[in-house]
Amino acid sequence: MAARPLAEQLGGAVPAGIEALEPAERDDLAQALHDARKRQSRALAKAGEEGLKYVPALLRGAVRKVVGL
Repeated sequence: MAARPLAEQLGGAVPAGIEALEPAERDDLAQALHDARKRQSRALAKAGEEGLKYVPALLRGAVRKVVGL
């Protein structure tokens, strides 16, 4: 089961087409959305760290703090 219900992950009401799905299918969709967001978060964090390679070493700590890495 996903960490949060589908409606909460979508930030509002579930569209009628999705609401017509069986509960197990909605749970699968919620889990897929949760997993995709986790992968996206990891990819963005990795990209941020990779981008720091172009920042001079002495400034990396300050830049990390400013951008929240």
